[in-house]
Amino acid sequence: MDESENKPSHPPVISTWSDLCPDLLRSVFELLSFTNLVRAKSVCKSWNSAWRSCTPKRNQIPWLILFPQENQTNSNNNSCALFVPDDKDNIYKTRDLGANFTRSRCVASYGSWLLMRDHVRNLYIINPLTLERIDLPQYYSLSKHLIRQPRLACLWVDNITRNYLVLWVLYDHMVYTRKGDGRWRTASTDRVGEPKQIVYNCKDHKVYFTTELSWIVFVWDFSDDIPKENQNLLPFDVAIYDLFDEGTVELSKYFYFRRMIATRVSGQVLVVTCMVQDSIWQFRIFEYDPLTTSWEKADDLGDEALILDMGFTVVAKDIIPAGLKRNSIYFSGSDHYKKDPDHIFVYDLGTRTTEHLPQSVVSSVGFSHARWFFPDITC
Repeated sequence: MDESENKPSHPPVISTWSDLCPDLLRSVFELLSFTNLVRAKSVCKSWNSAWRSCTPKRNQIPWLILFPQENQTNSNNNSCALFVPDDKDNIYKTRDLGANFTRSRCVASYGSWLLMRDHVRNLYIINPLTLERIDLPQYYSLSKHLIRQPRLACLWVDNITRNYLVLWVLYDHMVYTRKGDGRWRTASTDRVGEPKQIVYNCKDHKVYFTTELSWIVFVWDFSDDIPKENQNLLPFDVAIYDLFDEGTVELSKYFYFRRMIATRVSGQVLVVTCMVQDSIWQFRIFEYDPLTTSWEKADDLGDEALILDMGFTVVAKDIIPAGLKRNSIYFSGSDHYKKDPDHIFVYDLGTRTTEHLPQSVVSSVGFSHARWFFPDITC
């Protein structure tokens, strides 16, 4: 009798994690949260290959990207810190983004994309996780009197077609470019002052913005090749006592006040006001009713959360409790040019309380400014 017949048979031995069956890996990857998937795909080449052929869950939780201080950037440290709300005990870092990125300033965010202004005043769009980059026209296509660094801009990107819109308001001009333009274009507008928020609503192809000097919401229609200023301006006329709880603000003392624009999932236009005095923040939301042409105070956002950096709400009712908080506002600072960790928080509209960054984040990460965004590695 052959001795080999008496030996028990054994399944093949898997010597390393990288030898796991690709079908098994794909099945597991499709069950992971976005945060865990990002970790898993980085383990080795075979896991990364399996990830590319699976259909992972789309990320529905905003992350906070913290940009390094200028004195922290060098040839060995060109990355940004990432705070993930559903993993508060850890701080992550992006890959090396290059010296040009860490010397740039983020002026807008939309979805997984950031609009960056580099040290020579050119603008570009980038996904900080995939490093996919969209270069924008250089400044030489603008008139000399319009060449000025935008402090605040509006960004919109279609993840499938990569169509995009970038615009800002400067003096009495709106400056913008879209995919295929190849240059910066301008449209004349009234001298309205510096905008405090610019939002593009892709559902109705309209741009909304408000400024420091006016209580009017300006509307532009971008549905055609040449944008048109909408004559139906929206005057924001509300009583000052509707902006805060009675007895919580002393009007004789200094307080900070700001108006911002946003849109709901339905496309409804919102005005969001924030007021802070003695480190106590208050936010109020007003919805525009086109039938009565008036602004109605909204007590809450229901099952939606507002990502104020991007100027839109997202549905939060189906997200795990540790993820996106419903009826809340994600806020990253009253002024993106000033670093203040106390100005970065999630504001609960129901309890009217703020949830700040964990002290471990504040103490361990030096940063110049921060933005909420929705990272996506499937773009």
